[in-house]
Amino acid sequence: MKKTILLFASFIGLTLFSCKKSSDSTTPTQPTVGYQIKTTNINYSVARTTALANIAWTAGFANPDVIKFEAKTDNTQIEYKSTNTAQIDLMSSVGLTFGGFSIPAGTYKEIEVKLELEKNGTVPVLELRGTFTSGAITLPVVLDITQSIELKTEQHDVTISSDYSFVAVTTLDLSAITSGITASMLLGADLTGGSVVISS
Repeated sequence: MKKTILLFASFIGLTLFSCKKSSDSTTPTQPTVGYQIKTTNINYSVARTTALANIAWTAGFANPDVIKFEAKTDNTQIEYKSTNTAQIDLMSSVGLTFGGFSIPAGTYKEIEVKLELEKNGTVPVLELRGTFTSGAITLPVVLDITQSIELKTEQHDVTISSDYSFVAVTTLDLSAITSGITASMLLGADLTGGSVVISS
């Protein structure tokens, strides 16, 4: 089954969480900003297509390649870029934090994070696995994305204090992934290895 899906265009959001540094030192330190991806709607049926048809995602991963971080004040702009190939478990309750960028304390009119997802050899850019259920029919379903994806999120008017470290968390709503895919499309799909495969 061929189906074009525009992933994450409107279904991502950025939240900044902070934690106080535990240090007895009186030496001023610069705060750091790390980055995480977390998913919502992973433990129950999502993307309902009819009252009796749904998809429940149970496993998934994403392959990061490059992370870009920008912070802007009225007078300055800070930019960082790093590479990271640690695969992200999209079902994990504990997010993988990477980045760890040091920035001066202050008030920023905009903080922007871009994450480029790429294939790792033959491993897809992003993959989700779960089950599709329609009435008495239950089929394994796989979402395989092999084209590059850029996740871009931003937050405005952020105050960063020197005694805290911060984590920028991008939230992906998995219930939006199959928007536009109907139960009849899934039921009519040719199976690949016994599974319904949704690809880009």
